[in-house]
Amino acid sequence: MPTTTGMRGEGFYDTHSSPQWEALAAFLPWLEEAIGRIPLPQGDNACFRLLDIGSSEGANATRAAGRLIQAVRRRSDLPIEVGFDDLPSNNFNQLFLNLFPQGSWRFDGAGEVYATVVAGSAFARLRPGGSLQVATTFNAIGFLERQPPTPVSHYVLAMPPGPCSPRSGVGVPEAATAAYQAEAARNLRAFYAARAAELAPGGALLVQVFGRNAQHSTSHGLYDVLSDALLDLVDAGAIARAFYAQLVFPLYFRSEQELIAPVQAGTPLAESWRLERSGTREVPVPFQQQFERDGDRAGWAASYTNFLRAFTEPIVARQLEQAGLAAAPVVEQLYRRVEERLNREPSRYPFHFISIAALLTRV
Repeated sequence: MPTTTGMRGEGFYDTHSSPQWEALAAFLPWLEEAIGRIPLPQGDNACFRLLDIGSSEGANATRAAGRLIQAVRRRSDLPIEVGFDDLPSNNFNQLFLNLFPQGSWRFDGAGEVYATVVAGSAFARLRPGGSLQVATTFNAIGFLERQPPTPVSHYVLAMPPGPCSPRSGVGVPEAATAAYQAEAARNLRAFYAARAAELAPGGALLVQVFGRNAQHSTSHGLYDVLSDALLDLVDAGAIARAFYAQLVFPLYFRSEQELIAPVQAGTPLAESWRLERSGTREVPVPFQQQFERDGDRAGWAASYTNFLRAFTEPIVARQLEQAGLAAAPVVEQLYRRVEERLNREPSRYPFHFISIAALLTRV
């Protein structure tokens, strides 16, 4: 079973995913430029094919696809097939609605453009060999394929808490971090190998995901407030400490160097890929910027909470159900407590969205 069922559905993730858009948009121009160099498919039935991996409900994925389609159109009128992938448990109904906003084809006016949808893991093959010209993934492959068995128990991640939110007894053993790091590296090798099989020679792969730099991790603040809110529920008797101890989010926040390590010279995958460029950026977060402009702490806390809830609630709810607990009332208490903590102590939970990316060419 995958470690997550996906994001919160019914349009909730779409509504609260503007930071994710900023994180991917920072690197999208790399791929728009690279499309000008990709060999065009030849033959009577030639078609330019793109695939986005981890598309979720599709608001950001279809928006990015629109820009890439325009980049293709600047050099060719070939038919274009644009594909969207996510886990079988994903809310594909909302993705279809994003392809037909107000009932109209999103890419109307761009010539022959056709859409496909694929259900499957990012770490496995999704398309026939050599069938793609472009592949992308945005904010998806930080979720691990498998949860390492190494216990964490004193925090909700296998990575250290942020520096602004110390709480007695909260911490992560080095062995746990190492186990999750190893799983993340294994996942990344599988991802690059699968895309190498799917992309035609000269095709481009843009990989972007939340990560960390020398100063900050995207996890800081976010998972600190979630951890503190869960411990508040433990103190209130709403959940058992044993539940907190076994709830570990299946995430790893890579550095830029870890993102490109599997395709560096001397590795088996280096023969398949040419690394064109890589980078790390702290990207603007819309609800943070709004808070700086208007000082509306309550509005900021609500937006921060909904952003966090959009990708953490499904994991919390599934763990509660597996523990035999009624998920809905506990979930509501949890995110209400998150919002209360943010509203009371905003300086304790600073959020820095660190986005890392790499652009590669299939050789």
